[in-house]
Amino acid sequence: MARRRKPLARSPLLVCVVSLGCPKNLVDTEVMCGTLGTSGFALTNNPAAADIMLVNTCGFIESARDEADDEITVALRWKRKRRGRRVVVTGCLVQRDLPEVRKLYPGVDLLVGLDDVPRIGERLAGLVHGGAESAREEPLAEATYLYDDTTPRLLLTPGHYAYVKIAEGCNHFCRFCTIPLIRGRQRSRTQASIVRECRNLLDQGILELNLVAQDSTRYGSDLGEGTGLAGLLRELDSLEGHFWVRLLYTHPKHLTQEIIDLLATSSHIVPYIDIPLQHISDRVLKGMGRGVGAAQTRRLMDSLRAASDRLAVRTTFLVGYPGETDADFAELLDYVESYRFDRLGVFTYSPEPGTPAAALTEGLVPRDVADTRRRQLLEAQQPISLARNRSLIGTTVTVLADLADEDDQLVGRTYADAPDVDNLVLFTGRDDDLAQGFCEVRITEATPYDLHGVAVC
Repeated sequence: MARRRKPLARSPLLVCVVSLGCPKNLVDTEVMCGTLGTSGFALTNNPAAADIMLVNTCGFIESARDEADDEITVALRWKRKRRGRRVVVTGCLVQRDLPEVRKLYPGVDLLVGLDDVPRIGERLAGLVHGGAESAREEPLAEATYLYDDTTPRLLLTPGHYAYVKIAEGCNHFCRFCTIPLIRGRQRSRTQASIVRECRNLLDQGILELNLVAQDSTRYGSDLGEGTGLAGLLRELDSLEGHFWVRLLYTHPKHLTQEIIDLLATSSHIVPYIDIPLQHISDRVLKGMGRGVGAAQTRRLMDSLRAASDRLAVRTTFLVGYPGETDADFAELLDYVESYRFDRLGVFTYSPEPGTPAAALTEGLVPRDVADTRRRQLLEAQQPISLARNRSLIGTTVTVLADLADEDDQLVGRTYADAPDVDNLVLFTGRDDDLAQGFCEVRITEATPYDLHGVAVC
């Protein structure tokens, strides 16, 4: 009698994930990867081996949508090279305008909004087993999802750092911004959940916790239990170990002296703040609906400088907003040159559908003028950055090593540098310096945006 063969075990489907946009979107990607791993899928960074290509998009501004378009186009080209491949698009672009995305990319097999982030495994399984029927989409309601410390999550950051999303959504409704339309109203995690997640990350060897939200300074205001950012920072500062906590995405309207003092005096909260000001002209700030004027902004920024000469200040500005005159821009340029920000980024305004600013027809700034203003601000910042970096030559600074580059140099950051957006320190050291994380580095050279040195630890 012939023996029956046992059926071969099916290999899990391989998913290749592309994550676009800001760290807040990266956290969503990490949650999806963790959920896929617990749902019977396997992850790969090799597109040729993948069965499913998942693109998590950003749709915040025009350049982000262009980047998403490029990646989706690449994914659809990848799909056509082998039968059975599927393309899934998730994130802000889908949440912002699902019908438009469906019309633009009919070859995409599944579109997933923000509230389906924790159900991505279920949605992909439905696609694989249900085919086109499971790919039907319904209109997306306002996003309400917010992960917690029990949510499966696979870290995708290199080195020793991680992002911790403390809140989601925004209540500001600045007239140029689509975040409330995409991400919904503000909703904060409980302090207990955040602290548990941070403890878990520290136990895994993470040495830098980067706190992110659409508006970190309003953390807890929606909980109705007296929880706020200052209390959260004090709780995190009380945790044991050698690590950094970095505060990102604050708002000048809600930054208090209590928080400033914590930045200047804490053991683990690094003296660094990311505070997008957008402008300094009263006229422009009012037109933007920022809820804070020039005088209040100047006083706040002076209080940051007075708190500690070690407190590194990063900001971003938006140029070319409708109504911005030559005089408004001259005021902004003068402020950048006089305040001497430690780190600075500049964006060019683009009208975003659905925002009040997109309906403006008067005072429009030509794109070439806006681009020139952006270039002028960045050129004004360059000698400031170079002077700050040159002042460190010959000194020894603490650096968190993130990775090794193609030339076997170690790459890291000082406390004054957030991942992906600020300066780098490139240095030579011992084989185990990367594993150690924190290194003491003697700075030998400086450029406007990088430092070079030798490890002395």
